[in-house]
Amino acid sequence: MSKVKQQIHHKKDELQKLHAPVELEGRLRQKLSKQPKRQQKRSGKVWRSVAAGIIVSLLIGYNYQSLAYYGKKITGYDHVTSDTLQHLNDLGMGQTVNKSITFEDNVTFTIDGVIVDDNQLVMFYTLESPQSIEDHPQYDHFPNKLTGFLTNSLHESGVGEISEDGRVMKGTHSYEPPNGFAKKLTAEFFDTNKTLTFSYDPAKAMGHSIKQSINEQVVLEEGSLTFKTITASPTLTVISGTGTKALIDNIDFGQLKLVSNGEEISQFGSGYSTNITGTTFEIKYDALPTDVDQTNIELHLPNNQVIEIYTE
Repeated sequence: MSKVKQQIHHKKDELQKLHAPVELEGRLRQKLSKQPKRQQKRSGKVWRSVAAGIIVSLLIGYNYQSLAYYGKKITGYDHVTSDTLQHLNDLGMGQTVNKSITFEDNVTFTIDGVIVDDNQLVMFYTLESPQSIEDHPQYDHFPNKLTGFLTNSLHESGVGEISEDGRVMKGTHSYEPPNGFAKKLTAEFFDTNKTLTFSYDPAKAMGHSIKQSINEQVVLEEGSLTFKTITASPTLTVISGTGTKALIDNIDFGQLKLVSNGEEISQFGSGYSTNITGTTFEIKYDALPTDVDQTNIELHLPNNQVIEIYTE
């Protein structure tokens, strides 16, 4: 068995052996703002009184290599998170934070906790407003990025649920993963110079189960796409690649289906970023199932082409 396969089996065994601790319980929303040269195509769950998020490209890879058991559950998010995040949260994979900031308009933003792996940092938060957030959307403060040691993690997506009285919102925001040496992270907000700094333990981040090259080119009528890499982590599966901006800007990535052991994996969205080196795209899917001994991953294209990405 190869080293990669051994690592995957090891990760699966660790996840399957985890049990939720006896004492459990901790807490998304997003206000879209301008993001230059970034676009999104997104589908997924919509909650009552909810704000859906923006996906931006992840251009830097991180490798934490550790799978930690925190023994804490961030409570109050059962109706807001995806099934995958809720499962990880139930296992106690969240790192509690419980740090708050109060703005000039008396709105309080609390970071209840985070879950981190190689693909993203997910922030669980509570927003408390003196008046209805729906009637006064200016009260909806949210961090547009996280900074720290060698870290400038941009906001990628967000979703949340507002209470019946309209004054409390619970939800999650996701960001690019922080640097593996950052021990403090600072949340920077839109519309204010105030920041919120909290302690963070990078050694307790989850890593990845699969991270490898694809390097498959697909020729379409409008041009060609090159699928470069796949990174599968406990929270997310990300496929990245390159192509011309004109093609990427118009292609419907929602038609690209990721299949693992015959089961289609839900797609969360896609995005791209253009710079002097070209245009890079990313397609995000739910986490791969971990309860199987063998893993076969395929990418199904609209023209009936199938790319075999990984076979264990």
